[in-house]
Amino acid sequence: MKYVYRIFIVLSITLLSGLVIFAYRIKPEYANKGINKLDKSRNEINAELDENLINVFKGSAPLRILLLGVDKSKTKDYNSSEQNMRTDTIMLFSIFPKEEKVQILSIPRDSYVNIHGYGKHKINSAFNPLVYPDGGLNLTVKTVEDFLDVDINHYAIVDYEAVIRIVDTVGGIDINWEHDDYTYVDDWVIPPLEISLKRGINHLDGQEAVNYLRVRKAYANQDIGRIENQQGFLLLLFDKLKSPATFFKIPELLDIVDQYVETDFNYGEIAYLAKFGLGIEREDIFTETLQGKDLKGVNLGGIEVTVYDVNRNYARDLVHDFPDKVSVKGVEDKKTNEEKER
Repeated sequence: MKYVYRIFIVLSITLLSGLVIFAYRIKPEYANKGINKLDKSRNEINAELDENLINVFKGSAPLRILLLGVDKSKTKDYNSSEQNMRTDTIMLFSIFPKEEKVQILSIPRDSYVNIHGYGKHKINSAFNPLVYPDGGLNLTVKTVEDFLDVDINHYAIVDYEAVIRIVDTVGGIDINWEHDDYTYVDDWVIPPLEISLKRGINHLDGQEAVNYLRVRKAYANQDIGRIENQQGFLLLLFDKLKSPATFFKIPELLDIVDQYVETDFNYGEIAYLAKFGLGIEREDIFTETLQGKDLKGVNLGGIEVTVYDVNRNYARDLVHDFPDKVSVKGVEDKKTNEEKER
């Protein structure tokens, strides 16, 4: 029953690290194998899991995974989704095997940093070949490594379409909109982006969830507010995927998994990470965001723009001091999560 086993892995890792494993490209020999019914117990699946483990950790050293959330939406100036591919979400997942803790560090897309081998620019430009000839995954990885002084072990590139389909498959997500009623239309995007949120609880389907994750202008500090929403959404999805009912959605989830995320994890490593992920509790996942300030009038490509000037020393300390030292925000987030669960 490799089919059930593979999907169990997807769900397990998703519980551990949210968006990183919304999906991944499964090895070809395991693709397109179906089952008629889910007749294998979780214990039996765990036994199969044990047979395929490849330790993904190197001793007690943290495992660092770079997540890139990719938006392929067409716009009026770029009608090709591949040409206009942008990294709207950049997150560094640091998993500590000895302490069994996870840090999710969000890097604002407008962060003004040195692009590896070039000068300073917004960090999401490193992925764009229209800005740099060698723009893409490798340049982005090297840029993040330089900026934070870390080694990135693995990556995952997630298409936003995966979010749409997974949220629909699990029956939607309930979010609490703590602001005034909000309506926004962006007709520069093809098709137009339409956002409508009411104060209080909103039940979102997949497309509405992605639109919610794109909200920026409703917040005083646009990108930071958006990032906090993304982090909160991950924890909501974490809870949703822990539901026993989700196990019976796994055939649908696998179809999504097989299409919309690229990663360099091999099958045995995924199995090991899935097994490890079963022991991670929600309160041991800490979300962090790089701190900085808006810097206006910066000339990029002959155009004056506003960038996010981040404190590099603070950023490095945030990463290298964890888990021995957790930021005030991380502690507050943990307390908030624990209070919600009581």
